[in-house]
Amino acid sequence: MEHLPRPTHPLFGRRPGPLVLPDNIVCFHRRASAELNRPMKGRALHHRFVLIFALQGSASVCVDQQVIRLAAGEGLLIFPFQFHHYLADGERRLRWLFITFDLAEAESLQSLRYRTFALDDEVRSLATDLLQAYLQEARMSELPPLLLALLLARLQRQQPSPRRDRLGAADPGLEPRVNQLAHHTSHPLGLKEIARELGISQSHLRARFRASCGVSIGRHLRQLRLERAGGFLRLTPLRITEIAEQCGFNSIYSFSRAFGAVFGQSPSAYREKMRPKFKPRSSVGKQKTRDG
Repeated sequence: MEHLPRPTHPLFGRRPGPLVLPDNIVCFHRRASAELNRPMKGRALHHRFVLIFALQGSASVCVDQQVIRLAAGEGLLIFPFQFHHYLADGERRLRWLFITFDLAEAESLQSLRYRTFALDDEVRSLATDLLQAYLQEARMSELPPLLLALLLARLQRQQPSPRRDRLGAADPGLEPRVNQLAHHTSHPLGLKEIARELGISQSHLRARFRASCGVSIGRHLRQLRLERAGGFLRLTPLRITEIAEQCGFNSIYSFSRAFGAVFGQSPSAYREKMRPKFKPRSSVGKQKTRDG
């Protein structure tokens, strides 16, 4: 306490910045290496974050083209739209904790991409508090997002491990590179922009993508845009017309038709189902502060 500075004014302290909390949290565990690739066999791809704690036992995780060895006492964060699966080189028995969640502001966690972190005492304590609150969700539903946000903030402050986390490169593939380009931009890139970033022609990109993935790149990018739109509907107060524009659709009609074909319901019905108490506003950045 001796190191606390004297406040310049006793009534004016530090104010928090905009608070973006994790949402739609799911916690589960795996006790055997044979369970790691379930329920999907092979590479998985989805729009959620996957936070892994290897409490006991070790195995290798293939994230896009990187093979990362995850030892006991370490953790890893897998980002949305990253292909990932688990190699059959791990111990038969293990105890791994998985925490999956949505987060509107993915850029704040970029320092954790492809990097293992240590499960030190503070991290373990925060994870324990999170699980206890998660198990009492009916009575403490407001606590898990706050505790997970605190846990992620702690992981970002942790120094990177000095050892080499990436054991080698798996097949780099074209699809993970396209997914990264599509996900790391504020607005979806078109075929022309992606081809330029990859240093190849559009026709070559089309041919290579279809040959390696068995689907046209246009259809794949459309699916990624719809997944992005689903995240906006769940996590932001943007109007549906704004979401359609930010996800690269020319009109609300084409967006609603494409969304319904994939999700089986309209964007408004999806939002109502996922966030029944959610009230859209005209724009996130236009809301007024309480201080005026």
